[in-house]
Amino acid sequence: FDEGDVEAERTRVLAPTLRDDGIPPNQIEYKTRRLVNDYLQPPKVTAKMELAQQRFEEVREDMEQGMYVRDAHELMRSLEASTILDCADMAAAASLYRTESRWGLYHNRVEYERDDENWFCHTILTKGEDGKPAHTKKDVKPYVVEIDDDEKDAYANQRVVAAE
Repeated sequence: FDEGDVEAERTRVLAPTLRDDGIPPNQIEYKTRRLVNDYLQPPKVTAKMELAQQRFEEVREDMEQGMYVRDAHELMRSLEASTILDCADMAAAASLYRTESRWGLYHNRVEYERDDENWFCHTILTKGEDGKPAHTKKDVKPYVVEIDDDEKDAYANQRVVAAE
């Protein structure tokens, strides 16, 4: 292990214990969960997801500059709040990357339709060199058991389509 990395992580984790006042972890967590509910729920809209990412950055600043804890339990909660914020930010980044609608309501983007030509793939989210989410695509491997073409869209065919 790189001792510098270990020390940097120790400093990050223990920073809330060095403050006398500020925002408790439960408020950081509550704010993050509210933003997820307000901005990331389907149907997904690009502008709302971009706004969510801006708000997540604000919450991250609040967390890094002002979150404080009074005991070991709250320290654990502060780490949970940090992880919840990371997951919310990754969810927004992944949804913005995949510019199509897929899986019914789960990834319904109002600006896009299903696009198998460009998006019949796995999308891989990693941490980029800059610390921000980075994306790649990976081909879907052939099915182990061959599936009839009419069965491949069984999930999509369950949806009720409005009459035009």
